[in-house]
Amino acid sequence: MERIKNFLFVNTSTKQTVIKNTFWLFVSEASGKFLKIGLIVYAARLLGAEGWGVFAYAMSIGSLMMIFSDIGIGSLVTRGMVQKEDDYKAFISAASLIKIVISLMSIIIVIFLSPYISNIKGAVVLMPIISIILFFDSMRDLGISINRASEKMEKEMTVKLVMNIIVLVLGFLLLLIRPIPESIAIAYAVGSIVGFIIITYIIKNDIKNLFSKINKETLKMVIMMTIPFAIINLISSIMSNTDIFMLGIWKDSVEIGLYSSVQRIQQFTLIIPSMIATAILPIMSRLANKENDKFRDITEQTISITMLVGIPIALGGAILADQLVLLIFGNGYLGAIPILQILILVLIFSFPITILSNAIFAYNKQKSLIYAYLFGIIINILFNIILIPRFGAIGASISALLSTIVMTTVTWIKMKKINYFEVFPKLKKIFLSTFIMTISIISLKYFNVNVIINIILSSIIYFYVLYLIKESILKEVKKIFNI
Repeated sequence: MERIKNFLFVNTSTKQTVIKNTFWLFVSEASGKFLKIGLIVYAARLLGAEGWGVFAYAMSIGSLMMIFSDIGIGSLVTRGMVQKEDDYKAFISAASLIKIVISLMSIIIVIFLSPYISNIKGAVVLMPIISIILFFDSMRDLGISINRASEKMEKEMTVKLVMNIIVLVLGFLLLLIRPIPESIAIAYAVGSIVGFIIITYIIKNDIKNLFSKINKETLKMVIMMTIPFAIINLISSIMSNTDIFMLGIWKDSVEIGLYSSVQRIQQFTLIIPSMIATAILPIMSRLANKENDKFRDITEQTISITMLVGIPIALGGAILADQLVLLIFGNGYLGAIPILQILILVLIFSFPITILSNAIFAYNKQKSLIYAYLFGIIINILFNIILIPRFGAIGASISALLSTIVMTTVTWIKMKKINYFEVFPKLKKIFLSTFIMTISIISLKYFNVNVIINIILSSIIYFYVLYLIKESILKEVKKIFNI
């Protein structure tokens, strides 16, 4: 018992620290997402596609208008604290001050400008609450970035778990009393505030003299460093929210509700590459420009692992989309089935880009990401203009798929120029196992096997085939931590 306790709560070596942090990040993200998705399913069923669409649209508008509240400060803070370069404390102080000021300015913009750009009337009344959610989310993320530098991800798990339990319980209660979009918005706001309070308490020793080291030169340096991030996050925020915003221009809240509901399923699965990327970022930051061979090995192994998971999830999800939508959201969301079938395929390209973006950032080459994101948003907007008026949410999902393919391709090429890597030769056995798994899914579905049982059995078959054909990536899951 003592050994388990030490392994999960004490950093003793690089290998143990990465495994421990990956474990806690998984527990944190998975438990949080499970709790929230429970509330989302309940709210989507109770409010219907129209009511849920109003809340989703309000969140999208708010996020779109807070595009500069996250200009990469969090990642800069983590990297700065890990690398501990000269005057890093002054850097952290300046970066934190800029983050706070920009976040405050952003919520003012949300409150006063949103009524003039919202095309869904019911969303306007939610904007003051949405601004509170987004502001405290931003502040909590800054605190988490400071905590991540200490590589104590178990503390992050506490924050997110408590926060999401509050959101779930309060959301159920408020929706039970008043089944309106405002109820779920209030639950999210309260949870966000509590999360901020907890992380502030956890890092209180790290922020005692947070603003004592600030000087004009450091402020200027941070601002110059964040310009590429500002552009990237501007594009990224537009990418994340433009589909729903543009749906609001040509379609109604019902269409938005259908799209947003299944988009949550897709976003839930993204915790896998996000968890791995977050756990490995401190290691990448230490190896970049110092031990490039080891960095390349980590990049290849990490991307391969994410693809090992992402490819079967995407193809299996597309085949089972009809049963998943009916099981999770009910008959009122039948129109969301083709949307999910397309959006779930985005995961094939979203999984590797998460790792690639962090790898590029570790080399301080974030300017290279601008081109990838810029190409992506141009493709996204152009295809939305062409497809949404005619095909609605299905058109938006096609646009999301095409733009993600473009972003991933460009990012892949950029990272190869920085530190050449090769992944595709490692994926042959994954493709074979996925093919056999796909046959299994289709066969079980044909015989009307319950969708949950189908997923479990097909997953077992997939990994068993990998084991039989001696897939090397399974061994590299262990190797990745031998740094």
